[in-house]
Amino acid sequence: MRKAFLLLLLISFSYASLIWEFSTDGPVSLSPVVYQNMIVGASDDGKVYAIDPVSGLKKWQTTVGKKPTDLIAFDGGVVVSTTTGKIVKLGLTGNVIWTVDLKSQNASYVYGLSANQKEIFVTANNGVYLVDKVNNTKRIAYFNESVVGLPAAGADFVVYGKENELTKINENGIVLWRLKLFEGSFWTSRPVIENGVIYVGALDNRMHAYVANNGLEVWDFKLRNWVMGTPHIKNGILYFGGNDGNIYALDSGNGNLMWQAQTQLAVQTRPESGTMGGRDVIFVGSTDKSIYAVAKDSGEIVWKGVVGGAAGDPLFYQNKVFFGSEDGKINAFSTERACSITNPHEADLIGLKELIVTGKYVAEGLDPKVMIKINEGEWKETNTSTEGWFYYLNPKKELNGGLDTISCMVVDGNGQESGSVFTSVAINHDPTITLSNFMVTVSPNIIEGNAFTIFVNDGDDGTPVDRFNVNVNGKNYSGNKNVTITIPSAGNYKATVNKIGFNNRTVDINVNSSGISPFVLIGAGLIILIILWQLWTRFLSKKFMPKK
Repeated sequence: MRKAFLLLLLISFSYASLIWEFSTDGPVSLSPVVYQNMIVGASDDGKVYAIDPVSGLKKWQTTVGKKPTDLIAFDGGVVVSTTTGKIVKLGLTGNVIWTVDLKSQNASYVYGLSANQKEIFVTANNGVYLVDKVNNTKRIAYFNESVVGLPAAGADFVVYGKENELTKINENGIVLWRLKLFEGSFWTSRPVIENGVIYVGALDNRMHAYVANNGLEVWDFKLRNWVMGTPHIKNGILYFGGNDGNIYALDSGNGNLMWQAQTQLAVQTRPESGTMGGRDVIFVGSTDKSIYAVAKDSGEIVWKGVVGGAAGDPLFYQNKVFFGSEDGKINAFSTERACSITNPHEADLIGLKELIVTGKYVAEGLDPKVMIKINEGEWKETNTSTEGWFYYLNPKKELNGGLDTISCMVVDGNGQESGSVFTSVAINHDPTITLSNFMVTVSPNIIEGNAFTIFVNDGDDGTPVDRFNVNVNGKNYSGNKNVTITIPSAGNYKATVNKIGFNNRTVDINVNSSGISPFVLIGAGLIILIILWQLWTRFLSKKFMPKK
């Protein structure tokens, strides 16, 4: 099936339809997980929530204590760690299956969890622990009070960062290798193990790749700021974000840059593969209160979802993207189709000038259309092209004084955007703003029957004016930036330019005859007489006048 892919090329996007949002009592930064066809998320309010992915309704909630630090699916349940040293496994109804309290081991803080098929590796402030399926626990690495990174489990080993060291140990705690950074340290970037290589970001402004067997560095990639997010690998491409605000795609084999995409603030989350409007993308949360969908093949920003706080790690499931945010919400957005509004921008002040509403869109189905709604009015179809969509809005007729809302929605052969909240911008309309003036310039030396051009610019900023009208001698013309017309007869004419939001402007147009003007003949005769007089007085008079 042919698919319509119209990319969102600008950075000032709004979001696709919000299907639902679920409120908790604390920030949500951890990635949700899928468990028994439910979306399970952990909030800093100390609770774990299970949510129906379609309706957004709560299935259950369980209090696990203080702030959760990690959440994983393991052995038919979900396991969560907390800042107080507890590790809790929950079952299908949110029931507590078992609890491990590492305070008995003098651990007061758990940093992270990572599991293989048989056991969970745990990094804590005083060591590394191993917890099996029936919660038998042993400490396999010892160290003094330290800040430790998130672990990455292999089949029979674990890799973790601590300060400037990256360490690999086996299930018995034997150190297989240890390496040190020349500068900076490892922190919140979890190592990712793929095809015998370990990828991890660090506070030395680099993404590193190491051989998993011996710790030898394969390559590193330097950027302008820290790498605090966990990388994501798909089909040989490594995706990650940086504190410099960029999202990067590297060849995982050699570290060569494939592309980078700019966001507004630091990107500290783990990317997630998915689709938006049928296009393969990665979803990435940013501290700029947005989540981005970036085309895998080009790095173009396909979509931007806006929420009330810094966006956490995303999850793509059932053609929806789920993620938590700093404002305490777990959010679900549709991904089959989406639109953006690139003009006007949020909080723009709008007077009486014609407003050209523009945007971009993506859609999986055939024959996509973009609809627009002003405030609580009816949905109206916009004009679409390969560049996006646009709509000409008359503020005097379509806006209210004060706050107005413009929304867009995509409809295609498979349906329309679902949910109750659509891409929207809020603007402020002030009908008392003074009308603007035109700057009108007319081609010089106009001759009857020959084409000439009238140029029309905005007197406020000098920009060319589109969609204006001009009346010359009772005949109407329209133009964009300029208009070329022909007047068949010589004479003096008046041209009046008009458009909504502007004062009318009238200019005089003098059209000359196409023949030789009498005035030109008189002028030429005078010039000839002057030349003859000069010749006579200077040269000829001396020769022909009699001498005295």
